[in-house]
Amino acid sequence: MIDDDTEAKSVYDGEDKAEDELWFLPGEPENRAPTDLPWPLANRAAIFEARAWQRAENVQGRGLADAASAFARLDERVRGAPDGLSERLALLEVADLLWAQGDRIPLERIALYRHLRESTVENAQALSSADWALRRMSGNLQPMDGVHVFLGRQKVEEDGLAEISTRAIGAGFEGVEADWLGVLEHLRKAHPITQAAAAFHAWRVFGLSAPGDVLEGAVAAGKIGAANAKVLGFLPIAMGDRYVLGQGGAPHEHLFAWYKGVENACLRGLMVLDELGNWRVRALEKTTNLSGKTAPLLIEAMVQSPLVSAEMAAEMTGASKAAVQRNLATFARRGLIREITGQGRYRFWMAV
Repeated sequence: MIDDDTEAKSVYDGEDKAEDELWFLPGEPENRAPTDLPWPLANRAAIFEARAWQRAENVQGRGLADAASAFARLDERVRGAPDGLSERLALLEVADLLWAQGDRIPLERIALYRHLRESTVENAQALSSADWALRRMSGNLQPMDGVHVFLGRQKVEEDGLAEISTRAIGAGFEGVEADWLGVLEHLRKAHPITQAAAAFHAWRVFGLSAPGDVLEGAVAAGKIGAANAKVLGFLPIAMGDRYVLGQGGAPHEHLFAWYKGVENACLRGLMVLDELGNWRVRALEKTTNLSGKTAPLLIEAMVQSPLVSAEMAAEMTGASKAAVQRNLATFARRGLIREITGQGRYRFWMAV
């Protein structure tokens, strides 16, 4: 005879077994919002083979050496040059990055936006993004410290990240961010230039930016690639060949194009500095008959800054605004500079 307790126990045991067999059903939700997915997000790092990039680096030592050597020469050249040359190179890079994503904005318009904040409805977003890129290139903030902070996106209010944000992020972005950082962790033994190439490719694969956006991922990659630099805060790539950023194929194909692009970008940067040095020599020759110290001081100001206004030049040279304006007019007549605003007030000049 079976007593009531034994019978009840057998019934409950049967229910437990039945529940155990239903392993494929989801468990009870814990603090789950109605819009949350009922399954965990897949680890995207698994679809990005970091080891393949490391192997590709090992067999392309010559290309990496050429790229690293060119970058080191450019970095050393900037270190021994007047202040402001790194900003000039950054402007070139940003202009080509915008071109690569379809925003064809001249370099001088980007530089002018930084001073006057002038834009049109058509280019306002692109100019704002360019300004963000220039600030990141010259700053110390690194994408490895938090992609959401690097991009200027607000994470969650209670985390104390109160800086101005353009876009909010949620759990979905945080998961992708963790996967992207995981790729960098797997490639920590690779050269920074290789890490930059893989970081840019992974950025696009994981969708950290909107489709078609090149700037954000390229700036993040540029910061990673400049880890060994002494002065330059970014690794140039687009100013050598903007089409490198659209390169597809296997890791070894990506790296081949990336190394060559970095080398060409650095060589172009060296050429820009050479041209600026030649401009200084030409400007000194064409202004030898001008009396006073304003002309040579103005020449150095034009070398240091991509754009100069009369107010800026007066502050940089210590000369009076009237003396600066007279010299600017003389420089323009002699074909040394050109005015780019086309307006009567708040005028800016650049060397030509």
